[in-house]
Amino acid sequence: MASPLTILGAGGWFPAHGRQTACALLRQGDHAMMIDAGTGVGRLAERPELLHGVHRLDLVLTHFHLDHVCGLAYLPSLDECPETTIWGPGAALYGTRTRDVLDRLSHEPFHPVPLEAQRIEVRDLPVGELELSGIRIATRAQTRHSAPTLGLRFGDDLAWITDTAHDPESAAFARGCATLAHEAWFPSSHPRNPDIHTAAADAAVVAADAGAGQLLLIHLPPFKAGTEPLLEEARARMPATEAAIDGWEIDIDLRTPPALG
Repeated sequence: MASPLTILGAGGWFPAHGRQTACALLRQGDHAMMIDAGTGVGRLAERPELLHGVHRLDLVLTHFHLDHVCGLAYLPSLDECPETTIWGPGAALYGTRTRDVLDRLSHEPFHPVPLEAQRIEVRDLPVGELELSGIRIATRAQTRHSAPTLGLRFGDDLAWITDTAHDPESAAFARGCATLAHEAWFPSSHPRNPDIHTAAADAAVVAADAGAGQLLLIHLPPFKAGTEPLLEEARARMPATEAAIDGWEIDIDLRTPPALG
C-alpha cells in the first residue's frame, strides 16, 4: 500500500514566497515519520488531520541548522502523539549526543518548554542502517557542507539528499530509488554558495546516474518565487523532475512510479 509523503516545507534558510523551510511527513498507518523540522512544522497546525490517529511519531534530522530544527519549538502547539522520538546525527557527525545538542535550544533563554517536559525521547541516528516501525532507513555522512549532514534513504522508495555541495558519490547511495529528493539551491548560471550547496543541474546528474525514477527538487532558495530556471536545467538531464511545493502529497510506492503533484 502506498504511503503518502506530504511536503510541509520545500524551502531553505528562511520562509518566503509560500515556502516554509525543510520539513516533510511520511505517513504509514498509525506511524508517521517527519524528515527535518524546519518552519514547515507549523503546517501541521493548519492541517491537524495529517497526524490524526498517529500513535508514534519519529522526527529524523539531517543536521542542526536552524532552518531544519526551529520547528521543534512548535511541537507543544500540536496534539501530542503517545510516542514521539527525535532522531539526530549528533554523535555520528559531531561527537556530541543529539540530546546534548538540542538541550541548548529547548531551555530558557531560548524556549520555555524543554523537551523532557513534552515527554519526547531523543536518540542518535547511526551512520549505516536502522529500522523504524518496519521502515528500513539507511544514512550516509555528507561532508560537503558548512557542517556535516546526513543523507537519508527509505528502502528503495525514497532518497533524501539536502545541504551538501554536489557529491558524485550520492548517486551510489540513491541507486535505484523510485524518487530522489535532492536540494537545488541555484541554477548553474547564477551560482550561490557552490562550496556547500548543489545546483539544479548537478542534482539532475545525481538522479540520472542513480537511475532514479524521478527527481524532486527540495530546499529551494527563498530569493525568488519562481523555480523555472531550476526546473529547466534539471529537466535537460532528468526530464522526470518537479520542484516541491508546500502541501503536495506524493505517493511513495515501489509497485508503480510515484505521482508528483
